[in-house]
Amino acid sequence: MDYPIVLALEDFVPTFLGLTGFALLGRLAPTPLAGRAGLAGAILIGAGGVSKCVWKLVYATGIGDWKIFEQSLFPLMAAGAALLSWALAVAVRRGARTHFWPFAVAYAVGAAGSLAAGSLHPMFVVATFGVTAVSVLGAVVAGRYQQWWAISLFVLGLVLVTSLVPLRQSPQHETLAYQWLEQSLNTSAQAALLVAAWLTVRASRRTREEEAEAKAIA
Repeated sequence: MDYPIVLALEDFVPTFLGLTGFALLGRLAPTPLAGRAGLAGAILIGAGGVSKCVWKLVYATGIGDWKIFEQSLFPLMAAGAALLSWALAVAVRRGARTHFWPFAVAYAVGAAGSLAAGSLHPMFVVATFGVTAVSVLGAVVAGRYQQWWAISLFVLGLVLVTSLVPLRQSPQHETLAYQWLEQSLNTSAQAALLVAAWLTVRASRRTREEEAEAKAIA
């Protein structure tokens, strides 16, 4: 299909909404190392999204078909999700030692599977499970602070993202109407993630401030 430029430009919107939301979630990490991993993960996920957006924009303008940019999405997203989900797992465990190797193994299995199959589908699976884990772990942290709206938005975001899978497998996937539908759902999903992350981080910050004040008074 021919991508109109406006469709390609709109794709940057969910990318930056998601990047901001993931970066906020990285701030929930209770240790410096986990915090750095969370931020790096958010950047990698965002880089994957920007790479796909650049491919769409270049394709829409007729400059060329830069496949390497399109194909970078899932490897970068999977790597970023592995880092960010580990950082959030540390947050869920309140800073207790949390092994990183299971997250690294999951990424390695996806990479090896993609190389063996000559397809990015295994990496797509790893990336999908990774970003799902991020939302689930974020919802667990939100529940700790009784942020029920945040939990609802995390769930809504997951439902909207999951709805993209059958759409992408539809015979009409390449039509312009379906592309707009997919991008609208993705934009809504990333907006829900961003608000949920903001609510959770705000509650976390407020709790830390209250605990610090209580210690100072004591």
